[in-house]
Amino acid sequence: MKSLAPNASFGQGRVLRGSYAWEDHVLCVSVCLDGEEWTFRDTEICDPRYTEVDRERRVKERVRLGIRRVFERVYGLAPSPWGILSGVRPMKMVHSMLDRGFPPEELKSILLEVYALNSKKADLLLEIAALQRPYFHSDPNNPISIYVGIPFCPTRCSYCSFAAYPLETHGHLLKGFLQALHLEIAAVGSLLRELQLEVEAVYLGGGTPTTVQGEDLERLLSLMREHLFTAGTREFTVEAGRPETLSKETLNILKAGGTQRICINPQTMHAATLRSIGRRHGVDDVRTAFARARKVGIPLINMDIILGLPGEELSHVRRTLEEIGTLGPDNLTVHSLALKRASRLRKDLDQVQIAQEQGEAMVDLAREYALSWGMSPYYLYRQRHILGDLENTGYAVPQASSVYNIQMMEERQSILALGGGGVTKLVSSDLTLTRHANPKCPASYAARIREHLEDRLNLLRSHFASSN
Repeated sequence: MKSLAPNASFGQGRVLRGSYAWEDHVLCVSVCLDGEEWTFRDTEICDPRYTEVDRERRVKERVRLGIRRVFERVYGLAPSPWGILSGVRPMKMVHSMLDRGFPPEELKSILLEVYALNSKKADLLLEIAALQRPYFHSDPNNPISIYVGIPFCPTRCSYCSFAAYPLETHGHLLKGFLQALHLEIAAVGSLLRELQLEVEAVYLGGGTPTTVQGEDLERLLSLMREHLFTAGTREFTVEAGRPETLSKETLNILKAGGTQRICINPQTMHAATLRSIGRRHGVDDVRTAFARARKVGIPLINMDIILGLPGEELSHVRRTLEEIGTLGPDNLTVHSLALKRASRLRKDLDQVQIAQEQGEAMVDLAREYALSWGMSPYYLYRQRHILGDLENTGYAVPQASSVYNIQMMEERQSILALGGGGVTKLVSSDLTLTRHANPKCPASYAARIREHLEDRLNLLRSHFASSN
């Protein structure tokens, strides 16, 4: 057999070794720990629908599975609900297999046997895939979608690692940032017209875009409508996020500006938790903002919650879901807490008690409530250091799935990102990606966008010309 890597020594001199061989069109992979051996025989990878690249990848997958099985058996490591499918976007692999002609029932067997998912997660992926596929286009470069990032927030949450700067310390940069953003919006709009590109969805995110208020918000929305919307634009979302930013005036401006979908994100409906994670709003602010948005006539409202916040257990999640149920959102996005490296919460781990053992029960409870409200899961992604090795799932009532969320997560469509910290993703016909990031810092963005805008536009011209 061919050895995959030098022997690895760990834990009191124990030695772990992996090797593989092809025997009569069968992949044989062996993982050995101190002389005790586990062997996998894989005939499925020889199916002609796979390529040589797939077969090379399968060797690594089988070794990873073998190592995981060794650790489960020898060290009592609990099986992960996601097996060895550890990437951020597990749906991408599912769609790739469906593209090749693997039927769902066969694909489920692969998810269970090769990737070691549990049955619930395999079913969840296939359920979401069936909903998403009608949203995909044959050309990933027309139509496209657009993201506009506003990197300001009222405060910085303890779990946050995004490009988000509190107004209290960085508010003096807002004017210069908006001037630079206006310039970028107009320039990209000219490019859209030059290249005759249709825009399917526009997403105003952050940070918290509704930290921009009054005339500044009116001006921003007006420029976006003028330059970024096309005849084919079917969705405009504003990540309103913080309920305390949603005054009657702001909601009226959003409605007049063509906003079709907003996100009001309580994260939890427990006042003590909100204070502990650095949110400035209270539970009543969530209810007030939601009622105002409905009264103004915003068509679709999403609400985000986070499972596993400090001090919260299953009973707290149940109470949050009951409160949200009385409001009746159109979308519910369920996040499992991820302790990101740049977050304050990660740095204060000694003060945090996260109910890891309750994580899966929390996820199941949220799904139970969402289904009872007539919602279905429509997109999913995972993160590193996530609660219980679980996932984040978006739910929606019929005809209310976010087009942008699907396209952004599955990377089947080019997305131009404007503003602070935005990452443009250009998708080639073979679904490979080219990324281009804007500066995160508002001051750096304002300075550099003027210097490098023409270079960026030429990069976009080159990509779209080569895709035709």
